[in-house]
Amino acid sequence: MLTDLVYTGGGLDRAADARRDEDWVIGRLHARGTLVLPVWRNRNLVVPAADADGAPSALTITGPHARGLLQIASEVVLLGIDGDTTYFAADLSEHDAPDLTPIMGRGVFEDLRTMGALLAQSDASLLAYARGMLYWHRRNRFCGDCGSATRPRQGGHLRECTNGDCERQLFPDTNPAIIVLVTRPGPDGGACLLARQTRWPRGMYSTLAGFVDIGESLEEAVVREVAEEAGIRVAEVRYRGSQPWPFPSSLMVGFRAAAATVRLRFDAEELEDARWFTRGQIARFDDHGLRLPRADSIARALVEEWLAEADG
Repeated sequence: MLTDLVYTGGGLDRAADARRDEDWVIGRLHARGTLVLPVWRNRNLVVPAADADGAPSALTITGPHARGLLQIASEVVLLGIDGDTTYFAADLSEHDAPDLTPIMGRGVFEDLRTMGALLAQSDASLLAYARGMLYWHRRNRFCGDCGSATRPRQGGHLRECTNGDCERQLFPDTNPAIIVLVTRPGPDGGACLLARQTRWPRGMYSTLAGFVDIGESLEEAVVREVAEEAGIRVAEVRYRGSQPWPFPSSLMVGFRAAAATVRLRFDAEELEDARWFTRGQIARFDDHGLRLPRADSIARALVEEWLAEADG
C-alpha cells in the first residue's frame, strides 16, 4: 500500500462537535496562540528555502498581525486544533498583492503545486487543506436552489442559504477521481502504460486518470476510463492508496490494474500519445527529453512502486 503521500497525514482535530458552537469558534479565533494561514488567489504563504539545500515551510500568522489579517479577510475557516493551538485559514484574494506586504513578513505567496513535494508532510497537508476549503467557499457564495446569498456556519464547514424560505445547507465536497497504473508482463520485466495530454508540460508522461461517474464504483471507473482513453481491457484492479488533490478540489484514488489486452487505441481527443514503457526505457527518459509526473503526485508514487518491484 502506498503511504506518506504528499498532502496526506494531516493530524488536526477538526473539532466537529465544538465548531457547532459559534461562541466557541469566535473565542478560538481571538485566543492567544491561534495560528492563521493566509491564502491569496489559491496561493499559500510560505517561507522560501534559506539556501539550495534547504526546504520551504508554511508560514502562519499569530498575535496582532493575525488580528489585522482577520479584519481584511473575505472568508475565515476553522481548520482544526492541535493541543492548545487552533488553526484558521483566511482568504485574502480580494486584495492586491502589494497591499498584503505588511502581513507577509519573510513569506511569499506561492502555488502549492510548485513546492508541495519540498515541504514537510505536515505543512503540505495543512496548506492543501486551507487552499481547498477556501476554494470551496468562493465557489458556493450563492444558493443553487433559489439564488440567494449563503453564509458560513460551523467555523466554515457549512454554508447556509440566507433565504428563510429555503435555508438550504451546503457542505464542503470533493470530486473523486481514479488514477491507475496499468501493467503487462513481457520482456525486460514487462511494461507499464503511460500517456500524455497536450496541455501537460513538454515531455511529461503519466498514468491514466478520470473522474468517477454517477452510478459507478471506483473499480468500475477504472475499467471504463482505461477502455475509453486507451482501448485496453483490464483485470485485477487493486486499490493502492488515495491522495487529496486540491487543484482545485479532487480526491485521487490510486489503483494498479493488469492489462487483459495490449493493443493501444487511444482517444486522440483525450490523449496526445499513449505508450507501453519498460523499466529500462523509463530509466532513459532524460536522454529522450521525457519525464515522469510531479514528485508530489500519487501518479508518480504508482510508477515508482512498480519500478521498485524490479529489485524485489
